[in-house]
Amino acid sequence: MSEDEVPASSPGPRLYRFGDFTFDVSRSLLFKGSETIPVPERLALILTQLLQANGRLVTKEALALSIWPNEAVSDANLTQHIYMLRQLFGDKAKEHTHILAVPRRGYRFALPIQTNEQSLDDSLAVNAADLGEIVAGAEFDAFCNYCQGSFLLAKRTAPAVRRALEFFERGLASTPHYVPALIGLARAHSLLGTYWYLPPHLTFPLGARAVEGALRIDPGNAVAHSVRAGILSFGEWSWQEARAELDLAIKLNPGSASIRNNAAWLDVCMGRFDDALVQARLALALEPASLLYQLLIARVLVHYGRYDQAIAIMTNIIETDEAFYVARRYRAQAYLLAGSPERALNDLEALPQERSEDLSFRLPMLGRAFADLGDSSRALEVYDLLCKASRSDYVVFWNLALVAIGIGRHEEALDYLAMACEQREATLPFLKSLPWFTPIAHEERFSNILKRVGP
Repeated sequence: MSEDEVPASSPGPRLYRFGDFTFDVSRSLLFKGSETIPVPERLALILTQLLQANGRLVTKEALALSIWPNEAVSDANLTQHIYMLRQLFGDKAKEHTHILAVPRRGYRFALPIQTNEQSLDDSLAVNAADLGEIVAGAEFDAFCNYCQGSFLLAKRTAPAVRRALEFFERGLASTPHYVPALIGLARAHSLLGTYWYLPPHLTFPLGARAVEGALRIDPGNAVAHSVRAGILSFGEWSWQEARAELDLAIKLNPGSASIRNNAAWLDVCMGRFDDALVQARLALALEPASLLYQLLIARVLVHYGRYDQAIAIMTNIIETDEAFYVARRYRAQAYLLAGSPERALNDLEALPQERSEDLSFRLPMLGRAFADLGDSSRALEVYDLLCKASRSDYVVFWNLALVAIGIGRHEEALDYLAMACEQREATLPFLKSLPWFTPIAHEERFSNILKRVGP
């Protein structure tokens, strides 16, 4: 009998009673008095894990293992699922009556629980470590490191992505052929390049090496093919090869949200914005609690030029989780493109200040906001700061061009974009869809850069 099959001697419906509620595990129904509340599948699985633990801690890794066994899951995604579960109980904001969070570790159920002992199989009430050993076996350590790395990748900050690399490498040290960790390693290296934390010639080859290793072990791994497509797109500007890889990935696994995410970005680069929105909405439909996929739709709308809609979505995300500051970062970008530099400035000043984040996003956007507000002295101050920093730290030429064009230094902006093209910076595929450089778009040098980048 396979692990997915229920033994013939399995007992009948399992009922958990707590507070005003009764939860029927077998039918995924929550009862409160005469009210019947259907519980979506993943929320039901999470609730079952918490109830089986009977007040004991259930780690984030255990939840990821049982709910998302074949997909990377972010900390924000899990937080959103817990939020939705609390809503089913009618918990008000910041009044966590039923489910308590244990910071950085996991969750526990807060209320006393009664069970139907005659119909409950006590052997199901296992702790996280037992569950992991049963399901993952010898690869459990690698899996736990993979989960930790995946949580960190979702934060998208430089320290978090670098820490994620450590977890993926630790997992591979214990299990060298663990394909999810190889894919995680490829994604982390790629993010360091696409988010401008390290030069692309350092990051993308490492990402390519890791994903090729994954595909040698598992040639039919759909997620690996989609990650490879991302590297071909942003690291090599090989658009037709990237399209072929993504088409294969979708054929192998049409129900993967991460693959739909990568497909959306390829469509953005190719100027197919309606198709990109379809892919982004499919990703969110597959992971409806994911803040990253909600943000994906907003970011696609920014590239589409539909700034008001994008800003509304990002505002909702920020109201849901203020700690998910990457949404505030991109809302500032949308405000600038929409002609509201004062609102962008408010968001930028609210962002945490960290060296690599400052150089890759906050400072160049701040310089552009000052320029758009007509505060040329402060814009020039930021520009000089970035130029000085570029002598000792990695600053993408795109960011220098972004501020240069704002303060009217058009030739310098063209020079920086030409150097960005030589360095194959990952942002250049967005030259067509983000109108930062409209004042120089008619220049022959600019047109030549567009032709070289493609598609």
